[in-house]
Amino acid sequence: RPHASPRAYHHASRRHMPLNKRAREEPEEESIEKRLVNLIVRIGDRSIADLNSHLRGLAAALTAELPTSRTLIYDTILDCVRGLQPKAPIYGALCGLLAANPQGEPDGVVAADIVAQLGRELQEALDVHATFSIRAFCRFAIELANARVASVDSALALLETLLAVTAEPGVLPARAEWFACVVLDSLALGGEVFTRDAPERSAALLGAVRAYAATRGADALSAPALLLPYGGATRPGEVTEHFDALFALVEALSSDSYHWRSSLLLAPSRSFASELAALEPLPLPTVSVPAHTRGCTYPCLRRLRLCSEPAADGDGDAAMGDGGGGGGGGGGLGLVDRTLMEEYAWLLVSQFEESHKDAAKLLHGLAENLAIDACEPLVETLLSMLLLLPAPRHRQTYYACLLLDISRLLTPAPRMLVRAVNTLYASLDRLDAELAIRLADWLSFHISHFGFNLEPFEASWAPRLSAGGAAGAADAADAADDAAGGRSPPA
Repeated sequence: RPHASPRAYHHASRRHMPLNKRAREEPEEESIEKRLVNLIVRIGDRSIADLNSHLRGLAAALTAELPTSRTLIYDTILDCVRGLQPKAPIYGALCGLLAANPQGEPDGVVAADIVAQLGRELQEALDVHATFSIRAFCRFAIELANARVASVDSALALLETLLAVTAEPGVLPARAEWFACVVLDSLALGGEVFTRDAPERSAALLGAVRAYAATRGADALSAPALLLPYGGATRPGEVTEHFDALFALVEALSSDSYHWRSSLLLAPSRSFASELAALEPLPLPTVSVPAHTRGCTYPCLRRLRLCSEPAADGDGDAAMGDGGGGGGGGGGLGLVDRTLMEEYAWLLVSQFEESHKDAAKLLHGLAENLAIDACEPLVETLLSMLLLLPAPRHRQTYYACLLLDISRLLTPAPRMLVRAVNTLYASLDRLDAELAIRLADWLSFHISHFGFNLEPFEASWAPRLSAGGAAGAADAADAADDAAGGRSPPA
């Protein structure tokens, strides 16, 4: 079910308007199944403030349906874990509540079922190299440990197995970094519980990650020039590699300033600690990582820094948005919050290519629920995905439509977009030829939805643009074409 959860979200979000009474009639069994799926998919979408009461109510409803709908409930939870990865803490806590209040089920059966099915799904994802499913199920495994459904030792053993890939003889750098990123992402989620329940083992794992970071440090800036947006002329600070961003995140979270906590790291299991304390955690099934085979890819987020650098550690984290259009606009996000928001956006956008409207709705809802200045990381993430070399992971029109949606849903987003585009335009003489063409194609598409209005850019572009909106648009495209041909934009 590689795409089941995005489809489930799409169907749950549609409002069917029956034309007549017969159209409203559904078999009672099918209607119950739809309601269960909708409840599971939608949990946590509205208000984080009421999340605990919603989780408790959903757990009670699902417990009553377990005898007749066990497979549907487990499958839907795992589908949501795969497709709605930022909500992994919510589904981990939900499974903890289901296991802690079986109501008629033998003790331990619910937890055993969930852990066993997760083990099968994770091993299958590893066998077929389903990268986003691997990451999703690893996140879920950590959240099960946070909820005392799975044991901390087995969760750490899983991360040790994944990190061992970095020591494979002749391992590809992309493969090593990708598995290291999965480990770093999991450490961000489970660091607090790991350091509390298994301090020596978690410290050893973190030390192994730091050792790997030290060995790759000398090569971190020597990525092939063909993969960098400005080629060999790329400057420090213009690009942040995926591993570097997550490593900085974990280092910050492990410091005394954070103690593994952030307002963007949801931890509903913490609120149910007294109920979950009675659970006997189960070991996660052991998994094996197959060797690299031809055709395996390792998707990452190479971040283009187009707006501004994040604030210093702790400065600006958990800043409140100004309320304009949902989510704030300017900078001010600390390193931790900004990196987390970029990760959440990347994970959601990567799963919802079938519906840019659903993706935009989720991004907008995330910005509102977390109440942070989300526009800057959203704009930079989307442009980073659009301008990825050697090719974007999805169709260019998907990212273009998402940028349109975000510009309409989040009031401050156009200002961030102007800053990012001006940064790119100022560097056209260094920008990779393929990216210059891609930038021109996207900008033409974008301004065509706003009457070909280039007014926001004219102050910065005036020396390079002729008078007139349509002529200015043509000159902008010509400038990109000149850059693609190796020529500097005309003055």
